[in-house]
Amino acid sequence: EASQKLSRWRLSGTTLLVTLEPCIMCAGAIILSRIDCVVFATADPKGGAVRSLYQILEDTRLNHRVEVREGIGQESAQLLLRHFFRARRHNKD
Repeated sequence: EASQKLSRWRLSGTTLLVTLEPCIMCAGAIILSRIDCVVFATADPKGGAVRSLYQILEDTRLNHRVEVREGIGQESAQLLLRHFFRARRHNKD
């Protein structure tokens, strides 16, 4: 949506705010779209590709650098995610 709103695929000058640490595919999309900064609230020890399992955005072989901030709003995000996944498990019936 951001690229459509800005009428360009490069999202330089933008910051992505997310509750959960981006996965490896999302990290790739962040690099390819040239997002300047990623802020995530809580780590993902099972699939995180920014700090937890991999550090894709810090790979110096890539052609784009991304600033990363983590832990902002962590408690709220963890609570939100806990409720979300609990509801998903409950509604599987």
